[in-house]
Amino acid sequence: MGNINENIRGKKLFKEGSSGQKAVKGSDGKITVSKEIFNDLQGLTDISEVYNDDGLYQQNRFLLKQIEDLREDVEELHAFIKSAFGRDYTQASSKGAKGDTGATGPQGPQGATGATGATGPAGADGKNGSDASVSGFKGEKTVGKETWTFEAGLLKSVK
Repeated sequence: MGNINENIRGKKLFKEGSSGQKAVKGSDGKITVSKEIFNDLQGLTDISEVYNDDGLYQQNRFLLKQIEDLREDVEELHAFIKSAFGRDYTQASSKGAKGDTGATGPQGPQGATGATGATGPAGADGKNGSDASVSGFKGEKTVGKETWTFEAGLLKSVK
């Protein structure tokens, strides 16, 4: 890739050959013409002679129209490329707008439960309370086919 030039110029359709050579088309697509014809064509600065000579004009008017259409197309393309990309492709000014974001996908499954952390240190002992007294009690509890009987005695203090 390269830089685009600042002005529009037509691509050469011919190149210089040796003196007296007949015109031949080369593998590069250019016509090699004799040195004399090359010098004559290089010396042309405008096409006004064709317009001013009625015989030349009548013979070439369709070709002149096609050339003018092509020239306008090339001019428009050149202006578009410079506007869209600038003259230097490494500094291209056209990058396009950012596209819309897509829809949010479905929520994934919940992850596995993490490992249990280490047990923290035991807290300090609580403050001693005052003595309390509780009288005894009795009770029964039936579980399935068994009955459990229990008794508690006197509780003197709790620390």
